[in-house]
Amino acid sequence: MKNYIESYHMFFPDKKFRFLLYLVYPITVWTILYVENIFFDGNFILALTAASVTIAVECLADFFVFAGYARKESGKNEYLKTSVKYTQLLKSAFLSDVIRRMSSVLLIICVPAAVLKIPLKLTIYLLFSVYFFITAALFILRFFDFSAAYNFITLIIVILYMFFSIFILDKNSFVVTSIILFISSLLLIAIHINILFRVVKEGYYD
Repeated sequence: MKNYIESYHMFFPDKKFRFLLYLVYPITVWTILYVENIFFDGNFILALTAASVTIAVECLADFFVFAGYARKESGKNEYLKTSVKYTQLLKSAFLSDVIRRMSSVLLIICVPAAVLKIPLKLTIYLLFSVYFFITAALFILRFFDFSAAYNFITLIIVILYMFFSIFILDKNSFVVTSIILFISSLLLIAIHINILFRVVKEGYYD
């Protein structure tokens, strides 16, 4: 497991990024919720805020890690391609990234959900919907390696998520939607990883 984590960290811009991703990020989301809770009454609004901020941070943070990896011409981390272990490093890093993101979403959503006593079905919906929208966003974002695209697409994804969640709330179809989003997330991850490794393999042997 240590090797997987070290492989993942090799793609980070610097050590400060770990501090921001693992500590500052969740604390900031919880702080926003705490402040918002003082001025607003309504668990759904608070939960939607946590979900939206989580999606935004996960998408924007990925720019510093795997931006452009779905595009052969990107030329990211050319120095790593000189290593015979490059493909294995990527496999370990991508797997760690998936696990880290699952853990972050679980932690950031479940802690305020427990404190605010958000109903279980809504909490489950938040977990699966947030992860699906992040997964869908990264599926698109990793074809770009410039910040303007990441910022614009992230904004669109967050707005779509808000409207989507309001629609689901109105229909009160949290359970069915959660199941569909969970299955869709797994399919997207499988397709995305397949694309990434095909591109990486082609670029590696060029």
